Amino acid sequence: MTVLVTGATGHTGRHVVNGLRAAGVDVRVLVRDPAKAPEGVDVVQGDIADLGRAAEGVDAVYLLWPHFQADGVEKAVAPLDGKRVVYLSAMSAEAGGVWGDVEAAVRSVTDDWTFLRVTGLATNALAWAQQAETGVVRAPYGQAKRSLVHERDVADMAVKALTEDGHAKQVYLVTGPEALSQAEQARLIGDALGKPVRWEEQPLDEAKTQLSQYMGAEFAASALAHWASLVAEPEPVSLDVATVTGHPARPFEEWAREHFS
Repeated sequence: MTVLVTGATGHTGRHVVNGLRAAGVDVRVLVRDPAKAPEGVDVVQGDIADLGRAAEGVDAVYLLWPHFQADGVEKAVAPLDGKRVVYLSAMSAEAGGVWGDVEAAVRSVTDDWTFLRVTGLATNALAWAQQAETGVVRAPYGQAKRSLVHERDVADMAVKALTEDGHAKQVYLVTGPEALSQAEQARLIGDALGKPVRWEEQPLDEAKTQLSQYMGAEFAASALAHWASLVAEPEPVSLDVATVTGHPARPFEEWAREHFS
């Protein structure tokens, strides 16, 4: 069996590569910079538009769509016709948007798909790293409660879905074991650093301007609206990680110790 991993140098992809290799699976990666590719794998240089060349002869694909829009996704995934595809999606795919569009494109080319819909990756909290060192994290909606998932749990689920039968046409909700407020996440990062870290609310206009610089105004507004909703209604907590992998989801505290200690 040969599996193509896209996003192989990213937060989840590198763990997917490690898990597949540990399972004795041949791995091919699609990367922009071959110098950053993992060792012991077949390397194809290119981006998501080069899926046709990279996917030739493989049995399964771990798909990460790297854009905030789905423009060109139908053409990009067309070469995955009939292959097993595990797509790193998002809980909001239910309502459409870029993740829903990519899911629809994948469904159109294969019946052997699995969607890992994450509430959010704990690695997003790395954006607070520089602020945390100062003892203050300044961002909006500190009381928004999120069930962020460890990237290794996402990878463990992906490896199972890529290498085992029984996951076709399955949509998994991938979460951490509890919903924590963003302010509590900052405090736990401080515990890992060995010093207090407090939350400071950021004005919404300022936050939207900052977010718009790298994700676009429309996507930034959508993200802020979602975080606002999580103050009253926390993100859900799912048991899908435990059901698929056989181990409980790793807590945010463990993730913080691994990345900030």
